[in-house]
Amino acid sequence: MAIAVTRMRQKQRFTLTAWVFLPDHWHAIIYLPHPLSISQAMSAIKVSSMVAVNHGRREKGELWQERFFDHALRTVKKYGKPVEYIHRNPVKRGLAERLEDWKWSSFPEYAGVDAAEQQSRCGLAIDRVRLAADENAKT
Repeated sequence: MAIAVTRMRQKQRFTLTAWVFLPDHWHAIIYLPHPLSISQAMSAIKVSSMVAVNHGRREKGELWQERFFDHALRTVKKYGKPVEYIHRNPVKRGLAERLEDWKWSSFPEYAGVDAAEQQSRCGLAIDRVRLAADENAKT
């Protein structure tokens, strides 16, 4: 999955700022350049990962459900809770005891691991962006 996201991120030039992969689903925060839509980006990631997984398993057929859920983060204030939710998912689901124990997450980078180490650890690092404080934004 990390390879598919990396490939599509390079091809479609979207920004990835948080993510987690779980056995049966995944979460990500991405910023899409105009005119790319979330549907186009998700379709590309799903097709790319399906081709790779099917090739590795020597199988054919659909891998992902067609549907997905998206939520627009319209202010900087709205950013923190989704990131926390994403990173806590493996612990909440009983897959890890601590956030730092789950390899397939951007949590280590939020905890201070540099991008090169994260890349070697799991093959996917976040795009580091500076979010401007928006003191006038409503929560």
